[in-house]
Amino acid sequence: MKVLEKNQTKILETEKLLKEIITTPTEFKNDEELLKALKSQSGIAKYQNQERNITPCSLNTVKSISEALLERGFLSLDELRINAKLAVEAVHHNEKASKGNKQTVVGLKHKVSELESELDAAQRSNSLLTAIIIELRSKLKQIANKETLEERQEIYRRHNRTIEAQMNYIDKGEV
Repeated sequence: MKVLEKNQTKILETEKLLKEIITTPTEFKNDEELLKALKSQSGIAKYQNQERNITPCSLNTVKSISEALLERGFLSLDELRINAKLAVEAVHHNEKASKGNKQTVVGLKHKVSELESELDAAQRSNSLLTAIIIELRSKLKQIANKETLEERQEIYRRHNRTIEAQMNYIDKGEV
């Protein structure tokens, strides 16, 4: 595999990994190497995972290839990184919070913590849904620019399968 292909694969696989972390952060809460990588832009650039086909590269490489591959460029990848970091931190925070009676200060703090966690999960979900809507609008433009009905229908079917998979991933964590 050529260097460019490896770097492109890194971007796409990293994006996929970050979306997985956002939707199921508990699966990743003990991966210290990943948690360290989520802390900074350069950390995610240097992150490597052989199983997921993610190789390390420079931050400049990540930025330039993200701009070429992703609709919103590096900004979308960085937003996913931040949301993934927040999701894992929320899991750690929830584990540390002690449960108590809702009438006590500790109990009320725990309730606030639970509600903040739910709000955070809803915000992450909204972020993913916003990204899907942006992607849908782009795909609608592609359909609008095709001349024949057959071309439009084929593009629709292809994009519809992708969107269904993304929605299943958001709703159920499965493709």
